[in-house]
Amino acid sequence: MKIALSIPTGRPRVKHVVKSFLENAVQYGYDLKNFSVYLSIDTTFKKTRVADFILHSELENKLGKIEYISPKRRKDIGEDLVNLGVETNLAISLFAGRGYSRLRNSSLLLALRDNNDVAICIDDDEVPYIPIESQEGKIRWENLDFFTPHLEALKSTDITRGPYMGYLSPIPSDLEEEISPLVRRRLGEALQIGNEIVTVNSFFNLMENIIYLPEREILNPHRPYIVANSKYGKTILSGNMGINLHSIREGKLPIFYTPPSARGEDTFFGLQLKNNTVIEVPSYIFHDPFGLYPHLLKGKFPHKLKNIPVNKTSINRFADAVIGWLKYAPLFVYMSSKTAAEREERIEDMIKKIVKPTQQLAELLHCPKLYFSKEILEDYHRNVVNHYYMLQKSQEVWKNKILPQYRGISA
Repeated sequence: MKIALSIPTGRPRVKHVVKSFLENAVQYGYDLKNFSVYLSIDTTFKKTRVADFILHSELENKLGKIEYISPKRRKDIGEDLVNLGVETNLAISLFAGRGYSRLRNSSLLLALRDNNDVAICIDDDEVPYIPIESQEGKIRWENLDFFTPHLEALKSTDITRGPYMGYLSPIPSDLEEEISPLVRRRLGEALQIGNEIVTVNSFFNLMENIIYLPEREILNPHRPYIVANSKYGKTILSGNMGINLHSIREGKLPIFYTPPSARGEDTFFGLQLKNNTVIEVPSYIFHDPFGLYPHLLKGKFPHKLKNIPVNKTSINRFADAVIGWLKYAPLFVYMSSKTAAEREERIEDMIKKIVKPTQQLAELLHCPKLYFSKEILEDYHRNVVNHYYMLQKSQEVWKNKILPQYRGISA
């Protein structure tokens, strides 16, 4: 089996993340010649150069292939597709420029071209080292087998997803100490209208979002299992996901799409998986969205996970997440409503409810960008019909024009 490790990244630390996952593969008996690594690089995020992301040559030489997909390379991919008859605006929105959907699409396209069988998708703020909590409450860290559960399931399914340990969301856990319950409840009430994960309770009991793997789950596992359709399709978190590339070649899976600069590429992907089989597997990752644990990559493990303080860095990360949610909310509402009347009712309710809590958060957290939350939501609502057209057109072009050129010789 030829395995593509697909990672969108803007942080040079990804070099160490890749090394940790490949060491995990070797520990559990895999030959790295069967692995190809596709780093889709955003050099704007941290004002970096592609050279900052280069793996150590000794590791490179052990791999089947390594691809450093620069912004220029993604632009070239877009131009190649235009020459094949793809509309320029579609080629740009799917491959060229910034954004997770474009970075993921570029790496998947090259993985297809190179005749890989599966793609394992991770992010650059993750490691395969897992904090395990015993029944007595003691914590130990283990390097559990990450790849095998994904790979075994992908022999007979379209998509796999794995659980997250550590920090589940970009919400600082200490937010409860800084912001009143009323403001947090109002924020949840507004955001849940246009979000498949955020609920009215998402900003309460935030310490419960710091997750250890219970030892009993290893002793008596309940995974793998088939993921059922929910009200909003199938929930996928693309930072721990496996994709059967043969299912893509057969035209069974969508391409990633988001409205411009929005979050949610995995949300819209999951909304389109009603007729696909998704299996949750016991392939665990530790998620460190605030970068609190760089020493994990050096084998130094804490005895307990920290609260996330409310500071300039965590506030900025949280505000960016809120704005990203607002940008994808109108399209999410559009796709998940049964009637036009329901769409309008939901989005009008969200616009009305988002004003007060975001204004209060902007003041309390000294975060000016949140003052414009209502305007952002209204702007993306005005453009939602065009965004839905682009999503639909993207899937059509993906299946009829792009895949025939990039399926690879194994199709």
